[in-house]
Amino acid sequence: MMSGMTEGDQVAVLGVRVRLGAGATADDVRALKTWLERDEPLEELISGRNLRIEERTRADGPRGRLGPDLELVLQLLGDVATVVALTEYTTRAVKTWKNNRRRLQGDEPDTEIRQLGPDGE
Repeated sequence: MMSGMTEGDQVAVLGVRVRLGAGATADDVRALKTWLERDEPLEELISGRNLRIEERTRADGPRGRLGPDLELVLQLLGDVATVVALTEYTTRAVKTWKNNRRRLQGDEPDTEIRQLGPDGE
């Protein structure tokens, strides 16, 4: 336990959530995860063990919602990058992935990129 912290204290979780909406599949989520892992600034953070990208099941989606029940969470593990920088890197990489997908498949899914709250949600 870190000094100055008591049991039950929570450390803010810093990161970004990426959700794909209508027109996306679980395979798209996995393809985007692979794309993000290979994007240069994100890849450097991952290789330095300062970033983790997780595929998670969404628990807050309304019934009948279109799109996969999966989302990607990019969580900073060190203080080498800010959430603002991570958001910029992620937004740029997702835009490039969507452009590539549109070229190959003729369409692109809706995306939502937002910073995680202090509780990781």
